Amino acid sequence: MLSYRQRVKLFEFWTAARPWVFGGLGVVFLVGLWVLLANTGPGRAVTEVPKETISATDPVLLERIAVVADLETRYKAFAAADIQSDEALAILAEAVEKQRAIARSAVHGDYAQQQNLERLESEYDALLARRALGTIEQRVKDGDEDVKALRLAEAEAAYTQALQLQRAINTGAAPSRFKNYVREAEIEKALTSLQVYPLSQEKDRALEKARAAMAEERWADALAGYTAARDALDRINREFGATRFADLAGLDRIEAEIATLNAASIVKELDAKEAEGDAADRAGDTKAAAALYLEALTRQQQVNQLFARSRFVSSKRIETLETKLQTARSQPIAVELTRLDMTISADLRRRRLVSAEQALPRALELTERLERDFPRSRYVDGQLRIKLSYLGLKRAEIKDLQDQVFDRLLPLIGVNDRLMLASEVPQDIYQAVMNTNPSRNPGRGMPVDSVNWNDAQEFCTRLGWIMGAKMRLPTEAEHRGALGDNPGEVRSSAGEGKVGSTKGGRPNPNGYRDLVGNLAEWLNADPTLDRALLAGGSNLDSPEALAKFILESRSKVDRARHIGFRVVMELPADR
Repeated sequence: MLSYRQRVKLFEFWTAARPWVFGGLGVVFLVGLWVLLANTGPGRAVTEVPKETISATDPVLLERIAVVADLETRYKAFAAADIQSDEALAILAEAVEKQRAIARSAVHGDYAQQQNLERLESEYDALLARRALGTIEQRVKDGDEDVKALRLAEAEAAYTQALQLQRAINTGAAPSRFKNYVREAEIEKALTSLQVYPLSQEKDRALEKARAAMAEERWADALAGYTAARDALDRINREFGATRFADLAGLDRIEAEIATLNAASIVKELDAKEAEGDAADRAGDTKAAAALYLEALTRQQQVNQLFARSRFVSSKRIETLETKLQTARSQPIAVELTRLDMTISADLRRRRLVSAEQALPRALELTERLERDFPRSRYVDGQLRIKLSYLGLKRAEIKDLQDQVFDRLLPLIGVNDRLMLASEVPQDIYQAVMNTNPSRNPGRGMPVDSVNWNDAQEFCTRLGWIMGAKMRLPTEAEHRGALGDNPGEVRSSAGEGKVGSTKGGRPNPNGYRDLVGNLAEWLNADPTLDRALLAGGSNLDSPEALAKFILESRSKVDRARHIGFRVVMELPADR
């Protein structure tokens, strides 16, 4: 009997050893189970038969190899002579069969015999391929000719045979040089095209009828023809999209013709309305013209929205009709604006400045209204708005400027409808009109210099607005006429060589100063040309040169410190 102390120690030992004891028992159990299953499981289903050792001196093998070699030798004789006869093919086929028997024999087959079999099979397939290539080309050619002659059944048979031969080459053991996957795809495509060819002919016949009907203006028949062609081509594109008969662009063109025919009646009405509007506009009935243009515009918008593929779709015609419509609607405003402009110019010319100032705000209001409400109107005149705005800005200076200009104008000899500035344009007047002064010889009374021809033209335009009359550069004849036989005092290089004041120098008998010398002066010229004449020479020229009246051709964009100008005022008949 164990004591209490011994039982406690025994329990502690068992607690510590228990995991190891159970683990060991588990391992023993698993090992025993594996041994049991390994020795009592199912036996082999097939008893392996030991393979006989192949001997290089086996008489049966040697005999079979000799037969194959003899057949191959006979074939090579044909190959050397490039003979691809049925006899050569039969000999090679027999060699392949006998070599296959050797390679697949359980006794004689080995890796070397299998390699020899693959070589002979490749040679056999190569011979088949060489013999087939000519047939393939011929059958494809036959098929193409049958298609042209519409013998579709014969064409299908030819293409099918060619496809079978080419596919056999591509999937066989022939060398890669005989394989042609592109040709196989082309023959397949040709076969597919045979199915769509009748549908394509149907489309072509429908198009031919539609075009003939269009030429004879049988619109209903043309629409029926185009519709049939559209349906046929749509089916071709959906079902035979990979063939040469598919034509997405052609379908779009047919759709456009259909839309055009559907829109034709609307366009006919549109043309009639526009023509009636033009007639009403020429007759001065702008209200009726506007109504007719609106109807035409509505029809063109309808065509653009409902028949987007039609050839009658035109954003340009929309713009044209809108321009005509807005021009007709704005005609009353334009008439009043033209009257006011003429009145303002006449008042300025007659120096009725208060009356001109009173008319300016109304004219500006009409100009703004015309541009805002009728931006496409042909009556919109940006230059007129610039003119009126300019006069509005300059109204406080107009009287003084007119006084200065009129004080310097003299009648041209022999005419009564033109006045010319007695001197070159002074800088103070140029500054007031142009708000700038490019001169390199500064001074209020000095002539403006360093201006090109375009600067002088702009000055004439603005001064014409202020004076209420056309201002321009003198012609050569006017310059010579004002000069006469006596130029007056000539300021040349013989003096100080400096530019003189517009009020200095002795005038000629006609009252004009510096027509010769001081500054060379721009003359009037064709605005489409890029050159103009300078007359009279300058202070840089000698008295001898100036005595011959200098004319110089210069680019209109040239500017120099010895170049200036003077102006001519044309007087209207109502002055």
